[in-house]
Amino acid sequence: MKYYVLPLLVCIFISEHLWAEEITSEDFAAGYYLEVDNSGAVYSLVLPADVYQTVRRADLGDVRIFNGSGDTVPHGFRAVETEKRELQGKEGVPFFPLYKAKQPEKQASLSLQVNRNSAGTIVNITSEEGAGSVGGEINGYLLDLSGLKHVTNELELRWQKESDSSVFTVSFEQSSDLVRWMPLVSRATLVDLQYGGQRVEKRTVSLPRRPLNYLKLTWRQAGQPLRLTGVTSFSKVIKSRQKHQWVSLNNGKVLEKEGKFVIDYEARYRLPANSAQIRFPEINVLSRISVQSRLDEEREWQTRCEKVFYNLNLEGASLQSEPCTFKSTGDTLWRLVVQQDGSGLQTGDSPLNLELGWIPEELLFVGRGAPPFLLAFGSGKLEQQQNKTDDGMILQAIKAEPLKQMIKKATLGNRISLGGDLALKPPPTRIAWKKWLLWMVLVLGVGLLAFMARSLIKEMNTASQE
Repeated sequence: MKYYVLPLLVCIFISEHLWAEEITSEDFAAGYYLEVDNSGAVYSLVLPADVYQTVRRADLGDVRIFNGSGDTVPHGFRAVETEKRELQGKEGVPFFPLYKAKQPEKQASLSLQVNRNSAGTIVNITSEEGAGSVGGEINGYLLDLSGLKHVTNELELRWQKESDSSVFTVSFEQSSDLVRWMPLVSRATLVDLQYGGQRVEKRTVSLPRRPLNYLKLTWRQAGQPLRLTGVTSFSKVIKSRQKHQWVSLNNGKVLEKEGKFVIDYEARYRLPANSAQIRFPEINVLSRISVQSRLDEEREWQTRCEKVFYNLNLEGASLQSEPCTFKSTGDTLWRLVVQQDGSGLQTGDSPLNLELGWIPEELLFVGRGAPPFLLAFGSGKLEQQQNKTDDGMILQAIKAEPLKQMIKKATLGNRISLGGDLALKPPPTRIAWKKWLLWMVLVLGVGLLAFMARSLIKEMNTASQE
């Protein structure tokens, strides 16, 4: 019996070494040394753009953190926290018309009589010149933000349409006392028009910073005044206007599919893209375009968004459509399908330029072991493996308030080349032989155990007969 123990131990030893392939920093294309202050249990770092341009997996499964001893440490990823707002909401803004002064020399000054309620909110406003005359010429509006509960980040304006199309170039000044006025938004374009068979609307104005209590809205062009019917304040973060990083795909191939104008693109890196913008080769163009993507050629195309994209020059002001947003995806193949072409794109020689936007993720890792810590990324060896990071474990741990406050910032140090471009290539086919050998060893071990059990039973039967 004892003669069988040694072969069994050899089988177990071989199987363990075949199954557990150790990952080293040389299995990755490149890396960054990370600088830490050695006082934190968990460190955080916003991933640089070239990590996404190098990794082979969209889930960042080929990213590792090594300590100074060459051991991997637990790590995970989470979305970067955007700037927190006091409250997020939508509120109506009281507004009051300002009339053109009867005497031109008084036009530059704003002499007002303001009536407030007990809470300090404006309930009525008149001016010395022209105010109160319903038939007077309106040349501006006073917006009262003092009674709002939320911080205003964006204003939406609605106005009475005098014709099918209207364009206004407006500006905003701000004041805390209705006496001293400071510029806030020097130029913004408001649009509601029919163009190229499509309708273009831009009714919102983003504020560059937290405004004071009062805003004065004026417009530049003479003629038809802006007759407001409503003003709404928004405090939420607009997803398409978060701080994205952008990459341009300018390798489009123009095709024609089922009678539609189609352009195919290939992204050569894994990006968590959640936004798309289209740059036109010319101005005053407008089209309804569908943005589609897929992971590889064996998958079906998925529509990420469809909207009217445009690039217009209206009264000297450039008007660019907002990016479209969608659920984050790491697809590498992208397609634009022109659903309605109101600007002659199908006859143009220059293809459209597709830009993909993404918000970098935050890397969290445990400061276990001695520094220097190394961020390694891009591995063909890990491309097909189903291994997962420690996201769940580390993200659950930092929910505890004491640990959340102990998260320290890590900073990028020098970028180094590890395995280089060779590390990005899939491993050679000899790895399949290791799998076969592993199964042979396992089968041999099971057979050896069965033979040992049979021999043991036979010996026990013999002993019982004697």
